[in-house]
Amino acid sequence: MGSRFSFSARNLEGALVEGIRSAESEAALASELSRESLFLIRAFEARTTAVERFSGPQLKRKELAAFFVHLGSYVEAGVPLLAALSDYQEPGQPAFNAALLDMRRRIEGGASLSDAFEAYPTLFQPMLISMIRAGESSGHLEESIREVVKLVEWEEQFAGQVKQAATYPLIVLSIVGLVVVLVSVFALPPVLKMLVEFQVPLPLVTRIFILVGQGMVAWGWLLLVIPPAVIWAFRTALARRRDFRLWWHTRLLHLPLVGSLLVKLGLSRFATFFAAQYRAGLPILQILKECASITGNDRLGWCVRKIREGIESGERLGVMAAQVGYFPPLVVRMFAIGEEAGNLETTLGKVSLYFDAEVQASLKRFFQMLEPILLISLAGIVVFVAVSILLPIYSLIGGINATAK
Repeated sequence: MGSRFSFSARNLEGALVEGIRSAESEAALASELSRESLFLIRAFEARTTAVERFSGPQLKRKELAAFFVHLGSYVEAGVPLLAALSDYQEPGQPAFNAALLDMRRRIEGGASLSDAFEAYPTLFQPMLISMIRAGESSGHLEESIREVVKLVEWEEQFAGQVKQAATYPLIVLSIVGLVVVLVSVFALPPVLKMLVEFQVPLPLVTRIFILVGQGMVAWGWLLLVIPPAVIWAFRTALARRRDFRLWWHTRLLHLPLVGSLLVKLGLSRFATFFAAQYRAGLPILQILKECASITGNDRLGWCVRKIREGIESGERLGVMAAQVGYFPPLVVRMFAIGEEAGNLETTLGKVSLYFDAEVQASLKRFFQMLEPILLISLAGIVVFVAVSILLPIYSLIGGINATAK
């Protein structure tokens, strides 16, 4: 995905232009700026600190979607970006409004919209920035903004579906956890005392239940400390370690249920933007460079870069798509047919539609399988708790009957 560079450059009039931009290297940054008639003076790698990444201005997805809808409507109407940013205010979000003011200043200083967005990682994901940058390169910014709106709205819809599917199981699980603590602290001790008096052995499941309950009472507070710390450390490692991020993203693509959905999502974005930029007349190599970070997954981005390297060496698009993997055989054949027939633009449009349909079908299957998995897991927990409580009682009754006889 390249590195983020903070740079200073001068334009043809000699005015100073400063900004932050992603590039493979400082030389690649200088080459990219020169195509924009900017001459690089100095550049150094800009690392996003944990404070910048997690404590900057933030918006909910609905608010972010509304911002991009506003931006897209202005761009489609031919209104300058500076006016679009000036006319937008988010009530109750002074930090975001201050960020908009700073973005306007950056653009006035010669930065692009994607460069201005890149200065605020808490507001804009790298993938959204890459999508905007791809639109700027192809001259179809309005199309890119529409795709960004679709992506943000889809993420909001997906998050809502996950919350809806998980709310009931989480409530039941919380109640079960509370019951485990209460039973372990108040109900089981008298029963256990009687079992000891009658010398009745404790069932294994009850001993496990007791250990779980005692552990929750003694160490339950760790559940409030350890998960947030682990999440923070994990996200920091993902942000700073490219090799770790590549390893993790590769593992994600091989997860059951989720992996195939992530592959189709990433390739759908790739196909959509590939088609849009190809229609705009951009060279395939430049398109592949822009699309490498649009997939949202480092492993898929690595595949796109490998395809680009293969095409630079004289290979065909269909051949390289087959070699890197992850592309379905049907899509590989469509690439090959499009190249053979010389209508790659039409083929790319069909590939985009194919992936869009596959994503919808995969989402439907995902939620159809998620609900029974959650219900079965909850049923197992409830049965475990019930058996753990009832077995000692039956053992106690059996011991009393044996003593009476």
